[in-house]
Amino acid sequence: MGENRSFTRREVAAILIFTTLAVLIGFGSYRAGQKMAGHGGGADMAAAAGKTLVNGQALFASNCAGCHGAQAQGGIGPALSVIKSWPVADFGSAMLHGKAPGGRELAPVMPHFAEVGLDGAPPTDEQVEALQAYIKQL
Repeated sequence: MGENRSFTRREVAAILIFTTLAVLIGFGSYRAGQKMAGHGGGADMAAAAGKTLVNGQALFASNCAGCHGAQAQGGIGPALSVIKSWPVADFGSAMLHGKAPGGRELAPVMPHFAEVGLDGAPPTDEQVEALQAYIKQL
């Protein structure tokens, strides 16, 4: 146990070869991934500036339909026919903070979308309006 152990030339060479191969494989994989993703060759395109339309149907399908049904007919959560007459501010308060008109708390299973977000991002006013507009037409 008290012996001094040093690496042999063969062990040092093996470590250098292994390290070099690992770096080359990593770099090659990175470059291949960049090419597959469309980077690193040719021009990169920037998104066009301007307002994009918010798709209320897609928002409803990914955030609401699982509980309220595909046609807002109810399921785990209640039918949403009553919200068709609500002002957008009341709808937003219910959706974002779990508060129905008059300050009534919604069921605890109702997500507070102001906290959890819509599709992983903080909700915007346009999303709230598009979602209510879609529900109104169901």
